[in-house]
Amino acid sequence: MTFPLSSRFLADTDFVPDRAVPQLVVEARKARAFGKPLAAALMMALARVLPRVPALFDRLEHWPGDLAADGVVFRLNAGLHALALAGKAGALERLYGVAAPPAMVSPDRLDAALVAVLQKHHEELLGWLAHPTQTNETLRVAGLVAALLELEKDRAGACEVLELGASAGLNLNFPLYAVELGDAAMCAPDSPVRLRPEWRGQALPAAPLTITGTRGVDLHPLDVANPVDHDRLKAYVWPGETARAARLEAAIGLAKRTPPQVEAGLASAWLVRQLAEPQPAGVRRVVFHSMVLQYAAPPERAAIDAALALAGATATPDRPLARVGIEWRADRKIVEIRIAEWDGRTQSGTPRLAAVCHPYGEWIDWRGL
Repeated sequence: MTFPLSSRFLADTDFVPDRAVPQLVVEARKARAFGKPLAAALMMALARVLPRVPALFDRLEHWPGDLAADGVVFRLNAGLHALALAGKAGALERLYGVAAPPAMVSPDRLDAALVAVLQKHHEELLGWLAHPTQTNETLRVAGLVAALLELEKDRAGACEVLELGASAGLNLNFPLYAVELGDAAMCAPDSPVRLRPEWRGQALPAAPLTITGTRGVDLHPLDVANPVDHDRLKAYVWPGETARAARLEAAIGLAKRTPPQVEAGLASAWLVRQLAEPQPAGVRRVVFHSMVLQYAAPPERAAIDAALALAGATATPDRPLARVGIEWRADRKIVEIRIAEWDGRTQSGTPRLAAVCHPYGEWIDWRGL
């Protein structure tokens, strides 16, 4: 089923938009390209009606940073989804499938529902705009498992994982998930959390992974045992994402039984402390981050790079250090999985492209190193 994206933007204003509306259109087109027609329809509807709600429109139009890098559209979606989950969104609730499977709403009804919600709840939505997204998408961690298998091809051994921007820590529980990478079945095959991205490109042979521990950091960690944080995680799911929502609930249920270890703090400072801890012989230390760097200021990104370079300078074949990043390419047209390693034989630690993937991990095109 496809849904047309209207080019009709404004109705009640002669203001020519400069930033907000074009960004919504860009995100709508990207959503369509990534197979998300309901999300695309929502963003095009927002492009049509947002100028009628000055409090929100002006906030986006005069946003102090980059609208794309700051994920502002995703913040607004989360606020709208939260209102739908709370029964405050009228016809918009059909799009999110609150009481039934997601359903398309006619453009006129969708526009009317959006205007009503945006006008009535603009203060709540401004609150959502004030905070970066904390999408804890477990399917992305399949890319980490693939990277660990790639690293195992060079030197087998145990691994410990340090995650930057861990949110609620759901990805830290990846050893407890059933991960299928093409023909390679990994981790915990009987887990209620099943990660099975569409596999493209080179095959990866299944190999046993020994994970000695996982821990992470986030500026504002979410606690899945807290109903408010639980609902916040649910709100970051796009409309129509029933499989993703079900996977999230399964991961939250598992995390309540096996809480991940996430500290509150600045990623670079936390990383310096973690890398200073003694590293057992025969254990690869892996620093992992996914869709995080876009929210970090340049000095913070530089501090993370410096911490890794410093630790990498003392890495050895018996105590190697690796970095696995799943991040947007600079032009924000594709998401890349890059791997860097320090092991005393090559000190460069230059990130190498291992794969490209769907922003939420739904497919992985593996190229290898």
